[in-house]
Amino acid sequence: MTLEVAGKRADRLIQGTAHLSGMTQADVVALLDAVAAAGATTFDLAENYGGGASEAAFGAWLAARGGRDGLFLITKGGHPYGGRNRITRADIVADLAGSLERLRTDVVDLYLLHRDDETVPVGTVMTILHDLRERGLIRAYGVSNWHHGRIAAANAYARASEMEPVAASSPHFSLAVPVAPPWPGCVSISGPEGAAERAFYESTGTPVLAWSSLAMGYFAATPNAPAPQLEVSVFDTLANAARRDRVRALARARGLTPSQVALQYALSQPMNMHAIVGCRSGAEFRELRIAADRPLTPAEVAALEG
Repeated sequence: MTLEVAGKRADRLIQGTAHLSGMTQADVVALLDAVAAAGATTFDLAENYGGGASEAAFGAWLAARGGRDGLFLITKGGHPYGGRNRITRADIVADLAGSLERLRTDVVDLYLLHRDDETVPVGTVMTILHDLRERGLIRAYGVSNWHHGRIAAANAYARASEMEPVAASSPHFSLAVPVAPPWPGCVSISGPEGAAERAFYESTGTPVLAWSSLAMGYFAATPNAPAPQLEVSVFDTLANAARRDRVRALARARGLTPSQVALQYALSQPMNMHAIVGCRSGAEFRELRIAADRPLTPAEVAALEG
């Protein structure tokens, strides 16, 4: 199960970059050097992370390392601002232009729309993305936080119009089931409520790029290092606490960390699954890299779900 674009293959373990905007450039360079040395090749970015600051910091690192050889770059645009949906040609073109400038590159491997606007026909959306690909600005396109029905409709339009279909979709997925979206317009495919969404991905093989695949650090939280308030408000339920207890028990039995087991759960799904993680050190990425290559058995997956 892979995501391949123009002969370049995305890694199943994707390093996120949302946290770069809160770091000094020296710390950004140190982190990106470390995770790259630990094996990171695929990076998830977005034009709205830190108001573009994350892309700018990443682009400066790219320039300093001498380019993007061996890397697979994903970025996103079309995020709402000020309560206004921005799935329009003008907004998407402007967002992509800004991303390319900040990243100091002329093309991204995969461009995702960060949100949906269901008032916009899928044909209009696919035509915009197709045109950007035809111009050579993006190698492939996809969506983030879209429901599977819209993706199916978009792909049907693409087939009828001799366009490329959606190359990947990035919803939330983790063992922990959110009680509410952490931000407006987010789509999760976790838990019983996400069963129909997951069935779509299983049947179509559409690559899934799961954001917050470790539930924003929920499984790593301890009494001495509690989860931040956002994570608590999104995931703090009795059912999730029981899931976390089961993760901890399996981690002890296998000599792993809870984060490693949570990652294994995500990557052991019967979907074309890729996991976005926000590692803050090379050691953390290396630890998850080891776990990513050791899938759980179906029985272990079922036991974690309870």
